[in-house]
Amino acid sequence: MLTSVGDGCGIAAYTRALVDALDEFADVTVEPIEVGRQPVEHYEAQAERLNQADVIHIQHEHSFWGGILPGHSAFWNLRYLLKKPVVLTAHTTTSLRDLLKVPAERRPIHRIAKEILIRRRAYRDSVEAAPFITGRVIVHTREGGESLVARGANGKYIHVIPAGVPDPLPPPTGGKRFRDKLKPTDRVLTLFGYVAPNKGYELAFDALASLPPSVFLLIAGGARNEEMRPYEEQIRAEISRRGIESRVHITGHLTEEEIADAMAASDIVVAPHTQATGSYSIMIPLSYGRAIAASDLACFREIQEQCGCMVLFRTGDSADFARALKAVLDDDGRKARMEAMAVQYARTHSWREVARRTVEVYREAIADEVRLSHHAMAQPGR
Repeated sequence: MLTSVGDGCGIAAYTRALVDALDEFADVTVEPIEVGRQPVEHYEAQAERLNQADVIHIQHEHSFWGGILPGHSAFWNLRYLLKKPVVLTAHTTTSLRDLLKVPAERRPIHRIAKEILIRRRAYRDSVEAAPFITGRVIVHTREGGESLVARGANGKYIHVIPAGVPDPLPPPTGGKRFRDKLKPTDRVLTLFGYVAPNKGYELAFDALASLPPSVFLLIAGGARNEEMRPYEEQIRAEISRRGIESRVHITGHLTEEEIADAMAASDIVVAPHTQATGSYSIMIPLSYGRAIAASDLACFREIQEQCGCMVLFRTGDSADFARALKAVLDDDGRKARMEAMAVQYARTHSWREVARRTVEVYREAIADEVRLSHHAMAQPGR
C-alpha cells in the first residue's frame, strides 16, 4: 500500500481505515509516500521494495508527486519502475481546467497561460488520463469513473467503491460539552472536518442569516496544518465582520471522543461543499446517524440515491441551502426518517465491505497480469 501517512491528511486517514479492514483478507505492508518531488534514487529504492509484493496499491493524488504543472510531477519516475500488478485509487478525477482553477482566474495573463497549457494535448493527457489507464482503478463515485472513461480509460478496469463508514464511538458527554452555552430549544447545524476553501463556509453564513436566531452553526474542526492556518483566520475574520460570533463557533482540532460529542450535539450536519469527489466529513455523520444537508455534487448525490438520508440543494446557492435546511428543521418526522436511513447506509457500507470489494480488485489485477504473460509467451518466436 503506497500512501501518504500524515496525521493531517484525509487520504492517509482513509487508507489507515482501509488497511485495518484489509487485515482480515490480506497481508498488507504500508510504504509511505514522501510527499513532493524526490530524487530518482528515492523512487528506485521504493520500487525495489514495492516489487516484492503480489499487488501494488497506490493511493493517488497529484500533489503527492510534486503537483500538476509541467515538469513538476515525479509520478512516472516511480510508475515505470513498477513490475507487479498495480491498483490505483484515484482520489482526484477533476479535469485539468478545474485543477488549474481556470473558471475562477481573474488575472488575464495567468488565464491565457493556463488556457495555453490546457490546449497541449500530451500534457493534458498526462494529468487527466495517463495515470489511470495502466492498471485497475478504484474511484469513489460513478461520475468519477465516467469522467475517466470519457478521457480514454477502459470502463472494464474501473471499479466504483465509495469510502467506508467507520464505527461510531459513544459520546462521553452526550453532546453536552457543545450544547452547554445554548438554550435547550436551539438547533445545531454542524459543518464537520478540516477547515478548507472547498467547504462552503460563506454559503453557510449566508444561509444562517435566513434562519431563526435559535439556529446555531458549529464548525467542528480546524486547520489541517500550518499552511491552512491563514484560511482558518480568514474564516474567523469573516464571522466577526458579519457580526455572527454569537451564532457560530469554530472548535479547532477535535479528538475522536470530541467528534462523537459534536455529532451527538448536532441536529443536522451540513456539507455546503463547492467542490468534492468524496468526503470523509460525510462518512463520520453517517456513522452517527445524522441527517445531512449537502450540495448536489455527485459524491453526495450518489449516496442520497442509495439511502435517502440527505436533503440536497443546488451547489453554491445559499438561498436554496436555507430552503433545504428549513424543510428539515420544520419537520421532525422527516428528520427522524433521514437519521434512520443514515444508520442503514452505515450498516451496509462498512470498511469491512470496502476491504472485501478491494481484495476482489486485487484478484482481478493479478489475473490481468497472468493473461498478459500467457499472451506474450504465445507470440511467435517466444
